[in-house]
Amino acid sequence: MNLFIINTNKSTDKRYEQEMIQEQKCAAYRSTKREIESIHKGDKVLLYSNKIGIIARGVADGKVKKKEDRGEIDAEYFINLDDFYQYIKSIPYDKIRLIAEKADPSFTRPFNVTSLRFDQPASILIWDEVCKYI
Repeated sequence: MNLFIINTNKSTDKRYEQEMIQEQKCAAYRSTKREIESIHKGDKVLLYSNKIGIIARGVADGKVKKKEDRGEIDAEYFINLDDFYQYIKSIPYDKIRLIAEKADPSFTRPFNVTSLRFDQPASILIWDEVCKYI
């Protein structure tokens, strides 16, 4: 099991974040869409909203699906998330960064990328910590 932090891409279109929450999925679009293909069944996913923090979590069903967006065929790749939970109060960037650094002291990547991947044991430590916020 790996853990992924997926940026909701609301800076491009606020609709993307809303759809991810409503449809309980993680998604990527156009030039970054293939990053979704590295998420497998059972992987843990955190949805990250810029300037807000972690807003939801779920477990990937592992089935990559494709969807039209703004008239462009297969512009969106997405995976449905089981055991989905939307946080009433988001986990702020500073808190999740500290959790990530504690789990992986070499962590220095920004959260404004489409996808961040953590291997074990960092994945387990981060997941266990964010589940305390439920």
